[in-house]
Amino acid sequence: MYWITIDQIECFQAVSESGSFQKASEKLNKAKSAVMYSVNNLEEQLGFPLLDRSSYRSKITPQGEAFLYRSQKILDNMSELHDYCRQIASEVEMKLSISVSGIFDINLLYPVIKNAMNEFPSTEIMLEKEILSGEKMLQREMVDISIFENVHNKRELDFKSIGKVKLVLVISSDHSFLELPSKQQTKEELFKYPQIVQRSTIQDEDHKIGVHTKALKWKVTDTPSKKDIIMNGLGWGRLPLHVVEEEIKNGKLTHLKNFKDDDEVEMYICKRKNAFMGQVSQLIWDSFESK
Repeated sequence: MYWITIDQIECFQAVSESGSFQKASEKLNKAKSAVMYSVNNLEEQLGFPLLDRSSYRSKITPQGEAFLYRSQKILDNMSELHDYCRQIASEVEMKLSISVSGIFDINLLYPVIKNAMNEFPSTEIMLEKEILSGEKMLQREMVDISIFENVHNKRELDFKSIGKVKLVLVISSDHSFLELPSKQQTKEELFKYPQIVQRSTIQDEDHKIGVHTKALKWKVTDTPSKKDIIMNGLGWGRLPLHVVEEEIKNGKLTHLKNFKDDDEVEMYICKRKNAFMGQVSQLIWDSFESK
């Protein structure tokens, strides 16, 4: 069994890059004899020469090139581990992933993210929009923080309400349904046209909100696509008021108020209970007041 150490690999790498044991020792701030001892021991353990010492200046052998190429991954991983440990010690995350429901007003989150980026510029923040899958993504540890509607597993999650989203039933103002006499503009008639619904991001999820079983259905993957399809007169459906308010005001969309099919959904920011919270995630969590 080989007992190769990181120190041995670093010494060999320094020799190969600097071209001599003397320069390698200066680069590593070690005695020349210590560097030579590490490389010699590494060669004995491996059973093949890493350096050709037949000339005045040592040259790396083909076996040494192959070994250095493969061992570079180890050194890179070790460097990342050192960085990660330093960030753990400082309680500043290297990466933070956040999922956000497609119905949530993302403009409420952007200033929070911007503030976090300014405070902790070395942290990589990943933002992902989802549909009806935020809780599952959190439980599967796909994300660190999630903003979504309808918390089910309250035992395993910490959560707080951060407001409500109003969903309104809309249809394009030039849709043929609106050309029917007002008495014929019933739900039964509406169900003859496609209802545009959003498919869950995690497709083993079966949550359905505002989906009518009797209606024809056209499934899409995100809120902007749903809005575009409805705007083009290809169907109808419920959308967040903040997404369609302008189109309702300018007459491009018609709010089907008479059907009384609007809804108001509670939104939550959530995390796994007892999960480590560094300074970045704590800042984001504290930026949302419980309502």
